[in-house]
Amino acid sequence: MIKRIGGAVLALVSLSALGTACGGDAPSAGGTPTITMGIPGIPPVFVNLMAYVAEEKGYFTANGVKVTLRPLPTGADVGRAIQSRELDGGIVGTSGAVALRASGGSVVAVLGNENPSYLVASSDAAVKDCAALKGRTIAVDGVGAPKALSVGTMLASCGLTVKDVKLVNVGGPQSVDAMIAGQVDTAVLHPDELAAVQQSKETHEVVALAKVDPKSHYTMLVTREDELKDGGKRPAWVETVAALHKAITYINDPANADDVTAIAARMTKRSPEIAKVALGDYVKLGFWPTDIGLTRERVDKAIEDQVKAGNVPADKTPKYDQFVDATVFRDALAK
Repeated sequence: MIKRIGGAVLALVSLSALGTACGGDAPSAGGTPTITMGIPGIPPVFVNLMAYVAEEKGYFTANGVKVTLRPLPTGADVGRAIQSRELDGGIVGTSGAVALRASGGSVVAVLGNENPSYLVASSDAAVKDCAALKGRTIAVDGVGAPKALSVGTMLASCGLTVKDVKLVNVGGPQSVDAMIAGQVDTAVLHPDELAAVQQSKETHEVVALAKVDPKSHYTMLVTREDELKDGGKRPAWVETVAALHKAITYINDPANADDVTAIAARMTKRSPEIAKVALGDYVKLGFWPTDIGLTRERVDKAIEDQVKAGNVPADKTPKYDQFVDATVFRDALAK
């Protein structure tokens, strides 16, 4: 799923990959409203599947909006590009969105994916549960990166802390290669990464973040406040969210599994076999919610967690009603 999204949202990086694409693009020649949406991951990761299904099934077009999907390396890059007006909006990790808003960014969420897909997996049969992770070496994406940050919560479910394990930084996708090569036997993965490792060696899930932290929040589709004001692109965002909601309904319908698998394989560049297994796991997780996916309790907890972690100052944290605009989804459902 999403890789490398989080505290890096405040760092400076080059956005040259966007070229001349700008969130302020004028409507197309035919007067069709336009939205330029940032997508994390190159190639895009599974959280973006709803956008690619909406594109391939023609839901954006049917709703009278032209949506251009722009992949960027990370969700942090997407967040910066939104704030700099090079994108109209995009998918950003919740922790990163909170940090961006707390630092003065004008981002506001209109849709969410609540259930995180992080899990600890091991090819060592002796590592049967969370408690068995004590003293183990666990591969993560990097210091302060999302996978590494998720470990503490998962370990806490069985009374352990990160001091009870050894974390080794191998990068995001590289965790799969490291496990297959036998360089590590335990790592933080996403379901599609686990499926990829399982093609080469017997590997099992040890503990999953969504199961031990049911109030967590994963990612948000955000835009800028000015986009939703009079004279902005609010009507286009309503149509975009309506199309995404239709795509989520399509994804979650078992009758469409083969078609969705094919789209997921093309999007992620994974094999159809891996995409099919991963899709089943993500759907079972409730990864793409049928509602707005921005429950107040979950978003508030995400904000509180960032304060506790020292990533944002308490006096700068956004309030739910400032940070979330539920009216876009409400109007989208009326379509």
